[in-house]
Amino acid sequence: MRLIINIASSYFRFLASIVVVVMLTPYILEQIGVDRFGLWSLCLASAGVLALLDMGLSTATVKYVAERTGNGDHRARNEALSSLMLVYSALGIICATTVFLVAEQVVSLLDLADQDASDYVFAMQIIGLCLAFALPLTLFKTMLVGAGRFDMVNIAEIIGVALNAALIILLLELGLSIYGLAIAYASILVAVPLMLTPVAFRMLPDLTIKPGLLRWERLRELLPMAFYFLLANIAMLLILRSDVLIIKSFLPLTAVAAFAIAARIGEYAYLLNKQFSNAIMPLISQSNGSGDRHTVRASLVNATRILAGIATMLIGLGIFHAETLVVIWVGEDLLDAVLPLRIILLAVLFSTLHMNASNVLGMSGGHRSVAGIMLASAAIHVLLSIMLIPEFGIIGAALATLISAVLVEFGLLFPLACKQQGVKLGEVFADLIPSFIAAIPMLLVADILSHLMPASSLLILLVQSAVAASVFISMFITIGLTRVERKFIYDFAMRIKSRGQTVPLTEETTHA
Repeated sequence: MRLIINIASSYFRFLASIVVVVMLTPYILEQIGVDRFGLWSLCLASAGVLALLDMGLSTATVKYVAERTGNGDHRARNEALSSLMLVYSALGIICATTVFLVAEQVVSLLDLADQDASDYVFAMQIIGLCLAFALPLTLFKTMLVGAGRFDMVNIAEIIGVALNAALIILLLELGLSIYGLAIAYASILVAVPLMLTPVAFRMLPDLTIKPGLLRWERLRELLPMAFYFLLANIAMLLILRSDVLIIKSFLPLTAVAAFAIAARIGEYAYLLNKQFSNAIMPLISQSNGSGDRHTVRASLVNATRILAGIATMLIGLGIFHAETLVVIWVGEDLLDAVLPLRIILLAVLFSTLHMNASNVLGMSGGHRSVAGIMLASAAIHVLLSIMLIPEFGIIGAALATLISAVLVEFGLLFPLACKQQGVKLGEVFADLIPSFIAAIPMLLVADILSHLMPASSLLILLVQSAVAASVFISMFITIGLTRVERKFIYDFAMRIKSRGQTVPLTEETTHA
């Protein structure tokens, strides 16, 4: 039951974020203009670099807390968390110092004009200061994730999304432009983990954080894992954020803005699918910690099959409606984003298919392999971007994303996870076929609806997509799920309908 709540709340939180982004992006563009939107995209890309100061510790902490939750060793957990609090506090100081030392140098590298340079420096300084304060607090959020309490984290982040939207509107109406966006963004960096701090003490059994529990040996257990997770995070940052900075080196801010729109939709498609994979991660680590290899293997095979269904449905509709979505959302001035968007979404499909494999490897001792493969993917991605952007513009950046995702992320990580768990690769690939079959009638219905009722608003587009998605879901349930899974869904629906209660997960359902 906890797994279902985690998945459902993760998707609800992420959908709330998407709704806010969809509504606010045209408003922001109207308030600050395309060039300034490109500048803000540069600020966000640079802020992503600051996130690396986490040093991979958050993912390592999720794994550590989940394993200690699985075996009930609360003392080791408390000692590790108390030690990490000191480390995070030091990282916060480093973060604040780095921003003030480096921001001016970055302005020179990006060749920004006087006003743009001033706005960029202010934005990075306010974001850096708030991130420095938030870093120690994010440990409490990580504790809750490791303990499997995604629902609490998601509630706090939904509140954060609403507060962020309100601040953006208020500050832009006051004419603060980039300053206002930076203040709103930075405020939520602090607000969300601050809300979760008392929740962690309430939800985690016997949680104690104090200097007397500091143990260097616990850090020695965590830091090797964190190092490899840091490498994987660096790789993912390069894949998601580097293109905006490289594009600015060759092209004007208008090109940055167009690619940022395509990249934003692609990133949200990626993260939307990742909510399912993230919810599975603590289960994998807890099962690995308790020696339950059957559940780890089942997580690889069954969760990947279901994730493939979710991804194929969402990304298939995104590719089909890409032009309509861009025009309705941000207008015809940014039509250059359409083809890059379609290419990026195709890349996201391959990246999504390796998500669960990456979690299985990372949470069961294969974190070195994950880090190495992701770094290889990032290196190829950056190299291809530098080669293709001067020749093909922002389409070249999208192609670099697709090639690295297919050849490295999907081509290497997926087979390696199957080998580690003793699962035949051909059997897993066969489980992906129902998703692609179910996509055919979905796209036919989407095409018919687009001709019968051309979408002139996001609401109409959403209705059309929902109808087409229902066709996919019906077929996928029929041909893509096992008998036990279909029976579980049926029983779950009947319980909700008859008594408003949920049916608990049985061992049979968990291992189906």
